[in-house]
Amino acid sequence: MVSPREVRRAGTSQEAMWYQWGYPGLSFNNSLMSRAYMVAEIRPLRGMTSKDEERKRGNENIQQKVEVIPVLKKIEAVHLRWLGHVERMEGERVAEQCWGWEFEGKIPRGRPRNKYRDGVEEVLKRKEGMQHIWQLRESIVWTGRLLSRALWNGLSNYSNCVDPNLNRRNESRIVSAVCGFPKELANAKLKRGQFGDDAWFTARYKSAEVIGVADGVGGWRNYGIDPGEFSNFLMRTCERLVSCGRFVPTEPAGLLARSYYELLESKQPILGSSTACVMVLNAETRTAYAANIGDSGFVLVRKGEVVHRSEEQQHYFNTPFQLSLPPPGHSGLVLSDRPESADTSNFTVEDGDVILLATDGVFDNVPDHLLLSELCKVEGERDPVKLQGVANAIALMARSLAFDSTFMSPFAKNARDNGIDTLGGKPDDITVLLATVVL
Repeated sequence: MVSPREVRRAGTSQEAMWYQWGYPGLSFNNSLMSRAYMVAEIRPLRGMTSKDEERKRGNENIQQKVEVIPVLKKIEAVHLRWLGHVERMEGERVAEQCWGWEFEGKIPRGRPRNKYRDGVEEVLKRKEGMQHIWQLRESIVWTGRLLSRALWNGLSNYSNCVDPNLNRRNESRIVSAVCGFPKELANAKLKRGQFGDDAWFTARYKSAEVIGVADGVGGWRNYGIDPGEFSNFLMRTCERLVSCGRFVPTEPAGLLARSYYELLESKQPILGSSTACVMVLNAETRTAYAANIGDSGFVLVRKGEVVHRSEEQQHYFNTPFQLSLPPPGHSGLVLSDRPESADTSNFTVEDGDVILLATDGVFDNVPDHLLLSELCKVEGERDPVKLQGVANAIALMARSLAFDSTFMSPFAKNARDNGIDTLGGKPDDITVLLATVVL
């Protein structure tokens, strides 16, 4: 009598070696199911690795006198003889049928006895009816699944016919494209959602589309701190919160605040500071909600005109508002603004509006009239390829003007207004997140 319990007890090192030999006509794997075939030879040889001291000493004496390989070859030959009748049958079906059943008959040694073979065949015949029952049950289950899917698809198609705008409600309400450059291309590391110390994200939850950019303050690099880690953590956390629905669509400043406070509570402190701009588009109310802290920002263009734009927040020239986490003991020496100090606004959007979110690497180097001329090219555009082309053009323009020492850039004009005589662009990381509204 061979039971599954004995099969489990039969796992020995000798058995592991048998699995490596393989058997012609059968596909065995190292599983409990295939062990049912090997029990007949496993049991006589269990003493080879038995814990019984007497057998163990005897086995050691045998192993000293006889080589292991010839013994294994002999075992294989015997095993193949008594499995000869199985090779002509369906190996996989027999393995499935035999698992979990008990066979009557003596354990074969050498050529299998008819009693053992007849016992196997008798059990298979006795269980054949059960196999048909399982096949019938599976057929019924699959039929039920097909019918339920057909019914569901029919209801969905019917509801779509009744309300043609249903599919439209589930579509994205903005078409976006991103382009940017790190300040130093030679030493830049390619990371998802980053251009140098700048970071960005796009996310969606139900009818809310959320986009954002952040600019890590580069001065931290002089103290051995990577400014890009701070801005990247802010944007990745915002993206995760939006995807999980853990935000209020009408409060983008609250989204920034929650991301910032998670950064403060992080087990591994992420030192640095960053500006940020986040915008939420609510398709149901056709309203956009924006929050901006620092000198990153947004521009909304409609019918060839700038109808909305963010206000730049500066403590003094070239020192923007920023979210910060200074090193311990330096809190009073580092500028740090609260997320609640962000400039917030909300306004109605229309189909075809163009929205640009960018870091100061764009606004400090590209004049408004050049930006407007590029943004007007994609008003009402829904082709992401064309949108990407304009985003690339704006980023390349900003990059070129940033390293033009003879160009009177917006940054140079602001410097002169503050008593600093300078000329040329401001080399910086550049991030362009361009989107058009689809309603």
